[in-house]
Amino acid sequence: MENNNIEEALFQLLNTANDMYGDAVEKIWFYDGDLCPCCNKRKIDALVMGEESALSVNGFMYHDLSTLIGYFLCSYCVTNLFAKGDKQKDLYQNLEENLKKSYHEHLKSEAS
Repeated sequence: MENNNIEEALFQLLNTANDMYGDAVEKIWFYDGDLCPCCNKRKIDALVMGEESALSVNGFMYHDLSTLIGYFLCSYCVTNLFAKGDKQKDLYQNLEENLKKSYHEHLKSEAS
């Protein structure tokens, strides 16, 4: 995916979040780690859909700190999160906890 397309997708995500949350969003942070924030095992990669490929651009509203966190996922986790079954709730909880932890580490690094 070209950088222009990624940038456009991020702006679209932020505009949608602004429409949804309005004044509740005081800060925006994008998770930029190399590993998927859901599994913390695999590198973030594109999901292959036929001849096309796509990145999964997502947002998580961290209400406690009024922060919108943007992130990409690896193709494996994207597939599992959208699959039918009972494990999606656990996957989302794990993802949210990993994003919160990463955000707190980011805040600590900014403070030092």
